[in-house]
Amino acid sequence: MSDQDTSTQTPSGTSEEQANTTTGTTVPSAGFSQAAPLLMGVKLPIRVLLGRTQLCLRDIAQLGSGAVVELDCSPDDPVEIIVNDRVIAHGEVVVVSGNYGVRITKIASRQQDQEAENAPSDLFKLSQKLR
Repeated sequence: MSDQDTSTQTPSGTSEEQANTTTGTTVPSAGFSQAAPLLMGVKLPIRVLLGRTQLCLRDIAQLGSGAVVELDCSPDDPVEIIVNDRVIAHGEVVVVSGNYGVRITKIASRQQDQEAENAPSDLFKLSQKLR
C-alpha cells in the first residue's frame, strides 16, 4: 500500500467504503426497501422441473420400487427452476462430485412471468376437463 492511499483494506482486499456499500450498512439506494436485508435471509423451497408425463391411476397404483417413469423430455433439455410456483430461471442438469445440480443458463424475465400469470394454470385446465 502506498503512502498516498488512505483507505483501509478489509481482509477480502476491498476498501472499507466499498465493503460498507455492498453489505448494506449505508442508507439503501432508491428502489430498495429497508427490510430488504432482513428478507435476504428467508429460505424458500426451490423445485426443479425435469419433465412431465400423464399416467392412468391404474398405472400409478402399479408403480413400485425400481419402476421407471418415462418423461416427455430428453436428458439434454433445459429444466425449469421454480420458486413459489413461478419459473424464475432455466438451466441444465449437471453432476458435481456424484451429486446432481442445476447450472442456471437463463434468468426468467418479468414479461414471461406476466404471460404465465395470464395463461390458465394446469390445475384450472384439469378442473375444466373434469366438468
